Amino acid sequence: MYDLDIQRVRESYAAIGDGAGLGRGFYAQLFRLRPDARALFPADLDQQVRKLIDMLGSIVRALDAPSQLARDFAELGRRHLGYGVSEEDYDDVGAALLMALREQLGPAFTPEVEQAWATLYGDLAEAMIAAENGASPPA
Repeated sequence: MYDLDIQRVRESYAAIGDGAGLGRGFYAQLFRLRPDARALFPADLDQQVRKLIDMLGSIVRALDAPSQLARDFAELGRRHLGYGVSEEDYDDVGAALLMALREQLGPAFTPEVEQAWATLYGDLAEAMIAAENGASPPA
């Protein structure tokens, strides 16, 4: 990612506040796009929302350390393989994230901010997919 993209992601993430609205919005969008995914999550999403926001915060804080992010993304990909996530699922997750960000940020979600987040998510998904393709499914 370029420095300007990193700045855009960080500034827009900071504008979100505690992130609960973003997390709830993300899961609402994801389940709208993929109703079958709802069964993979607990009925009460509060803990899942917190995990998502904590993960996004960790990613945003580590944007200056791309090699560490790549390792983290690869580990996340290996874990998601165990959850039954397939390569095709990543497009819907990325779309849900961008829709939730657009909803939370309103006019501040400019095309440039959207592109920065899309680049970040694309890098994340690419590393996770690569890890999934190189990992053996759990026994």
